Amino acid sequence: MLKKIFDFLIASFLLVIFLPLILIFSFILLIELKQFPIFVQERGLTLNKFRFKIIKLRTIKNHHAVQDNRNENKDIFLKPFLAEEITPFAKWLRKTGLDELPQFVNVMLGQMSLIGPRPLMIHDLELMKNNYPEFYKERMKLKSKPGISGLWQLFGNRDQGVSNLIYLDYLYQKYSSVKLDTMLLLHTIPVITSAKNSDAIFHFSKYDVIKQNEKYNFATQLNAKLNLPVDVVDLILETAHEREGKYVIEVPESWWYVSNTYKNLDKKENSIDIFNLNEELDQNQRAKKSA
Repeated sequence: MLKKIFDFLIASFLLVIFLPLILIFSFILLIELKQFPIFVQERGLTLNKFRFKIIKLRTIKNHHAVQDNRNENKDIFLKPFLAEEITPFAKWLRKTGLDELPQFVNVMLGQMSLIGPRPLMIHDLELMKNNYPEFYKERMKLKSKPGISGLWQLFGNRDQGVSNLIYLDYLYQKYSSVKLDTMLLLHTIPVITSAKNSDAIFHFSKYDVIKQNEKYNFATQLNAKLNLPVDVVDLILETAHEREGKYVIEVPESWWYVSNTYKNLDKKENSIDIFNLNEELDQNQRAKKSA
């Protein structure tokens, strides 16, 4: 109930704030695409769960191209062939994620949340069910409403395919909270302002989230390799500790920093060389250390 109230109040406020922008964007798209700028498409969490009609700003000039390539393209997360159907302004809209602004209406209607698993096109869900039945079954277990933004939308690695989506869905479901939702909303802001939204047409992979358990058995114990912003990982681990008291975590090597100097607090002008962990001391260093 708290999440529902939070979603409704924030979505209502943001819709009022961004309504002038939506109208301006719609006018530009009408001129650029020569089509009605609001696009309605049926999506769902699965084929039977949280199925609804999503509202978006139209960004693809020729939607027949989507239909023509459906039978040929089996990757539901990478569709670069559609890039030629995207006009310059529409490309900017997609890279900022501002084409999703009309979905505040979906949130206010109770069909979506601000933060949650990404709703997928019906055709993509059919492909997932047919080609990745194990993962599709896991998605059927989700109870969270689909979200405009979320763990996968912000940090998903599309090159890792369905497994990456499903495990991030799993993480959010297992450790969701108002605090995590607020944090993910704050992480959405720089994605918008820097135009670094990753989608099926224009994508990049910065993060790496891998389930370590063999065959993705989704055990109760958190056992994963997480390469996410530090504050997000800290909150997930804090929640895991509170709810379960145990977890196994791997962090990227880039998180560890070994300084090559140590400053003496009493004599700040002096510094002592500290060798790197992967390097052996030469004879001079050994002699200096032992002296």
